[in-house]
Amino acid sequence: MNFLDRVLEFIFLPSCGVCGKLGEGYLCKKCGKVLEKYCLVEKEAGLDVEDDIKNADDKGNYELEFDNNYVEKNAKKHKSVENKKVKQMHVFKYENLIRKLILQYKFNDKSYLYKTFCEFMVKNKKVFDFIKSYDIIIPVPMHRIKLRKRGYNQSELVARELAKKLNLKIYTDVLIKIKNNKVQSTLTKEERKENIKNVFKVVNADKIKSMKILILDDIYTTGATVNECVEELMRAKPGEIGVLTLAKD
Repeated sequence: MNFLDRVLEFIFLPSCGVCGKLGEGYLCKKCGKVLEKYCLVEKEAGLDVEDDIKNADDKGNYELEFDNNYVEKNAKKHKSVENKKVKQMHVFKYENLIRKLILQYKFNDKSYLYKTFCEFMVKNKKVFDFIKSYDIIIPVPMHRIKLRKRGYNQSELVARELAKKLNLKIYTDVLIKIKNNKVQSTLTKEERKENIKNVFKVVNADKIKSMKILILDDIYTTGATVNECVEELMRAKPGEIGVLTLAKD
């Protein structure tokens, strides 16, 4: 935390984003324990536990492949990531209180909740270690029209706070969104796959070549969005790609 942040927190005491209590940071101890009930990291090693899981080790670490052996099917096209897996971690289950908080965060002008989510993640050793294993965080981008309407990219706010706290780089000028597609939540699984195709583009690819990059998104439902991000980022030939989502639907 820099000097200015310390001064601001001294003048304006941070309050818990869940209950509003002052003096215990952006997540008080009581609410922190409540959020732990929704934490997938503790229940499922924080990773997708569906059919795509491969070779879990005795520490609960998994390696995933997107879209039914995505890497193998595309190994010739993306030789730099041949035979590599994409690790993925979901922090919370998207239900009840977590669903309410994320909806408020995205649509009810409560952008400050990014600090609450980040405080939980930084204090959780498994999430902390997962994030620290990467060099660069890349938030899933928004199209400029939607960004102008909302006023902020919810994934970018979380990514910036995590990067600051964990001393990592954050790039918002490598993966960009070039199409203002329909909102994914209004579509079926198959429609989502079609809707998200070719909406992202990699620029400044040299910045992430051979680097370990972590894609950050807010909600994982069908995986269509992160699959598309992974596919596009592979064109830049990174050393490794991981995915972190706030919640899994």
